[in-house]
Amino acid sequence: MTSAIIATTPLGDNLVRSLIPGQVAVADCNTALNYYRFDSDGRMLFGGRASYMAQESADISRDLRKRMAAVFPSLAEAEIEKAWSGRIGITVDRIPHFGKIGANTWFVQGFSGHGVALTGVAAEILAEAIDGDSRRFGAFAAIPHLPFPGGIFRTPALALGMAYYKFKDRLKL
Repeated sequence: MTSAIIATTPLGDNLVRSLIPGQVAVADCNTALNYYRFDSDGRMLFGGRASYMAQESADISRDLRKRMAAVFPSLAEAEIEKAWSGRIGITVDRIPHFGKIGANTWFVQGFSGHGVALTGVAAEILAEAIDGDSRRFGAFAAIPHLPFPGGIFRTPALALGMAYYKFKDRLKL
């Protein structure tokens, strides 16, 4: 699966505070979700636009700008400084996979599009475990994770299923 992100030019402090008080990271409740936050320089980082066939169109910025403007109308004309896309890890149950390989290799993967919102807390949990307090890490590591089913039909079946859920997301708007 791929996802894409745009970054605006730095915005003014007053605008930043008015749009997301508390400087939190946000993800909406759509199946093919949008996620956003401000970086330390006041750039809006707005992502989403999941592609389940691992193909991206040439114009990431146009679609993400439209999505961003639907959430933040005041940013409809904001200058886009950067745009990029890449593959992301996804789990069947959409819960990140915490685990260990051997005695000294720890991992957290499969944020399923929720990485902007979840990686900070996952990093804290991972750091606690490496420092000797693995209670929270152990709770997440105990969650069983299944491989995506489907064999050679996995990608087209996932794309078809997610097209259905994207359609349902659009009906909610």
